[in-house]
Amino acid sequence: MAPDARSENCRMIKNDAARLRCYEQFNAAIAQKGAQDAPTPVDMWRLVRTPDPIGGRDAVSITRTADVSKSDLEFAGLMLRCGDRSVEVLIVLVRPFPPRAHPKVDVSAGSATAEFTASVAQPEVLLLLPREATRLAAGSWQAATELTVTVEDERGAIRGVVPLTGLGHALALLRSNCSAP
Repeated sequence: MAPDARSENCRMIKNDAARLRCYEQFNAAIAQKGAQDAPTPVDMWRLVRTPDPIGGRDAVSITRTADVSKSDLEFAGLMLRCGDRSVEVLIVLVRPFPPRAHPKVDVSAGSATAEFTASVAQPEVLLLLPREATRLAAGSWQAATELTVTVEDERGAIRGVVPLTGLGHALALLRSNCSAP
């Protein structure tokens, strides 16, 4: 029965107590459906598959947007993508970097901190972190609730926070969609 029809049926009940029970059951059913429809932590990570226009291997990545209440406007989020030999970790920004830049990136997740020298990836709003970041994403980052990132170059610092809830499942989903190991 459609929600509107069920609500209308409740309204038609003459007995006050019976009508109230009907509405309570109706509201409980709506609340339960809403809880079932709520996104899970894995749903917060978005899997994207982009076909290669010239017939090569698809580009596959999984992304999580920044916590906007804790991040600078120029910080967009975190991306993990299928690379040639393994999963790659990238910081996604709004402000582009020169192609040959190597900004310093500090990350912390829980008590684990690391400093990296990133390289700029196409398009120039992506900063590719070294393989050590992939090992951290597959390990200690999964126990943390959020990743704090600071990107620094001669123009200043960009700070951001990315929720990490569901990272383990998201990483497994990504790996299952990579055509190479």
